[in-house]
Amino acid sequence: MANEKVVPVKDPKKTVEKPKQVAPEKKTEKHGEFYDVNIVRDFYGKADPFYISENIHKDPDYAYRFLRDDTKTGGKNISIKTSNLLFDKGGWKIATKDFLLSRKEFLGLTEKELAADGFLRRGDTILAFMPKGLFKEKQADKQKKANEAMNVIKRKVAEGDPGKGLQTAKQLGMK
Repeated sequence: MANEKVVPVKDPKKTVEKPKQVAPEKKTEKHGEFYDVNIVRDFYGKADPFYISENIHKDPDYAYRFLRDDTKTGGKNISIKTSNLLFDKGGWKIATKDFLLSRKEFLGLTEKELAADGFLRRGDTILAFMPKGLFKEKQADKQKKANEAMNVIKRKVAEGDPGKGLQTAKQLGMK
């Protein structure tokens, strides 16, 4: 996911199930009467710019992700992702101000962190959400399609496919 950062593992034979998230340290600073901003001091680039909250994955109702907001250049990406075609990259809904503030328990956002239009933006991306049930269905379909492709490859490697240059040891006369 976009809001996860990969952390190197000391043992190269060991894999990381879920990359560790590094939360940026926010500190509200007040400099004068008008400047009170949540400052993130991240001099070494270790904080994930897409990090929202440690509780975001605990939301029982919704899955979240950032979508590239290309509305200024035609909006093809955002219109595909927010379409109703679940298994064709769609199904996401842009998170509005009311929705974001109603999910404060999981997102931990304040009104001050939202853009002027009421959306949560990070660079040229915008936060979207989808009901968890639909998200799991979408992920299962995606995994099924990936497994089907891998099963074809595994079968061809196991059985051999001389037309593609894949031959088993038996076909080569080695056994």
